[in-house]
Amino acid sequence: MSKKSGFAVFLLMILAVGVVLFGMSYSKQQQQELEMVAEQTNKKEKVEIQEDDSQQMTDYEESRGALSVLDYLKYIGSLKEEVSISFYGDIAQEEPWIAATEEYIDEQIASKINSNRLAYPTYNSYQLISENKVTELAKTNPNVVFFQVTPYADQEKDISLDDSSEYLAMNYAAIKDVLPEALVIFVTPNPSSSERGNNNSRTLDYTSYLNEMVATVEENEWTVFDLHKSYLKKLETDGIALENTLNETGKSLNGEGTSIYSTLFEEMLNQKVDTTSGI
Repeated sequence: MSKKSGFAVFLLMILAVGVVLFGMSYSKQQQQELEMVAEQTNKKEKVEIQEDDSQQMTDYEESRGALSVLDYLKYIGSLKEEVSISFYGDIAQEEPWIAATEEYIDEQIASKINSNRLAYPTYNSYQLISENKVTELAKTNPNVVFFQVTPYADQEKDISLDDSSEYLAMNYAAIKDVLPEALVIFVTPNPSSSERGNNNSRTLDYTSYLNEMVATVEENEWTVFDLHKSYLKKLETDGIALENTLNETGKSLNGEGTSIYSTLFEEMLNQKVDTTSGI
C-alpha cells in the first residue's frame, strides 16, 4: 500500500471514530433533554393534580349544604385513608340490596371502604333505645350511618304514633351523642303487600307508622332516603305489581325487588342533600 493510500485510510478511520463519538455525544445530549422535558412534564402534572385536588376539596366544602352522599364520601376519602359506613336498624344480616349498594359505593370511591352491618331484624324503635344498640354502632366508627327505620316492628308492638315518633328522635340523639361527626341517613324499608291493611289494636297498619316517622325526620330537617315512596312510584310508572317484586310472604324482596330497591338507593346516593351535620 502506498503512503498516500495509507494516509487516506488513516484519515477515514479518524473520521469514522469522530462520527461515532459525535453520534454518541449527540444521542446522550438528546436523552438528557428528553429526560429533562419528561421531568418538567411530571412536575407540571403533579402541580396540576394538586391544584385539581385542592379545587375539588374547596368545591366539596363550599357545597356541604347541597352535596350528594356519594360526593360526601369522596370528600371524607380525601381527608382520611379509610371511609367507614354502617347499615343499622331493622335489616337482615344477609340483605342482598345492601351487598349491591356496598359494591356500587366501592366502585365509585377511590378510598378504601369499610362497610358494617348492624342488623337488628324485627327490632322496634323502643328496643334499639332500651338495649342501647348504639354502643355497638359506635364501635364501627362510621362516617355515614344508613339507619333503616322500624315501622313494621313498631306497628306489631302496638306502640302509639306519638311514642314511635319520640323513640325515633331519641335514637337519632343517641347516635349523635356517641358519633357526633357521623352523617345519619334515615332509610325507609320496601313496601309490603301482606302488611298493608293489617291493623293492630290501634287500627293502624305499618304505613301509619312509616308516615309518622318520615314526618318526624322532615320536621327536624334530618336526611331521609324515602325508598318506600320511590319504590311504589317506580312500580306504578312501570306497571309492575308489588306482589311480583316480593317473596311468598309478601314482605321481603325477591330478585326483581332487590334490583329495583338497590337501583333506587344508588339514585338517592347521587341526589344532593344537606351534609353539614356530618364531619
